[in-house]
Amino acid sequence: MMAALFLLAGAYIQFILCLLFPLVYTAITTKLLHREKYLLCYMATHIEIILIVITLILLSGWDCSFDTYLFASITASFYFTFNNNKSGKHTKHGWVPLILSTFSILTFFLCWILCRVFQESFPNGFAPFGHPKYVDVFYIFNTVFAFGLIIIFSYLFVWELGNRQKALASQNEKLDELAHKDSLTKLLNRRSMDQMIALRMQEMKTSGKRFTMILCDIDDFKKVNDTYGHDAGDQVLVSVANTIQNSVRSNDEVCRWGGEEILILVNDPLDAASLAAERIRKNIESLTVDFHGQKIHITMTFGIAESFPGYRIEQLIRQADDKLYYGKKHGKNQVVTHLPKEEAADGEG
Repeated sequence: MMAALFLLAGAYIQFILCLLFPLVYTAITTKLLHREKYLLCYMATHIEIILIVITLILLSGWDCSFDTYLFASITASFYFTFNNNKSGKHTKHGWVPLILSTFSILTFFLCWILCRVFQESFPNGFAPFGHPKYVDVFYIFNTVFAFGLIIIFSYLFVWELGNRQKALASQNEKLDELAHKDSLTKLLNRRSMDQMIALRMQEMKTSGKRFTMILCDIDDFKKVNDTYGHDAGDQVLVSVANTIQNSVRSNDEVCRWGGEEILILVNDPLDAASLAAERIRKNIESLTVDFHGQKIHITMTFGIAESFPGYRIEQLIRQADDKLYYGKKHGKNQVVTHLPKEEAADGEG
């Protein structure tokens, strides 16, 4: 568009330069891009802007506002360098936009000084337009276009920054999930559950609010692996985890305790927790896992232990484990809340 304006204004030297500069620039940058020299390409773009601004100011005069492109180039230099750091390979090139911006500022003052020096002899530059009205036309065009570029590159910079923040938040979320959740079932891992139990124990000391542990285990899980394969076993684990997670409240915690064992932390005393465990047991019993057209039915056994002031975490886990073991020995697919007196674990209240 600028070349067309020069042609209309009768400024043929500027018209030719507007065609020549892009051709040379395109030839250079094409080779740089082909070699993946992106940083050199950005620098070449900045240098091309500086050269063409100097040339057009000297030829057409200061009043045409070609200097505004120097300010737009500053914004562009920061954006392109920032964008080039997307892969993290060129973080050491943070100095590049500062150097390029400095060149733009020096070019601005150099052109201003040259125009002042030659103002008396060549007030409208060395190749003035045929009609003075085109000075105003170029002033308006260059100012509007340059400010448009500043707005565009500023918006792109903010947009890129927002995208990176979203990507970083997503990555942090994934890392947090890896640190706190089991990779297969997406339940809490054992380390995270240990922290939850310790927190509940501390709350019980201060508020007296009791909680209940439900330790459950898939019955005859080894047969599932032996009969259908380990992929089927993984699918069963995921299905069981989802079923349990959907059967508890949002303030209850579920974790993969180890292998096919799952530990549920219920914020209720024993009676309410036993009802929840029975509901989960029935949901698991009615669950059908479809593995490549084969229907797999499973059951689970549950051992429940209620917290009391003075209990240690190890005691609580031992009680739940003892009840689970008793349920496994005596029929499976059941919820065990109390052991027979002769088999009661040490420390059970």
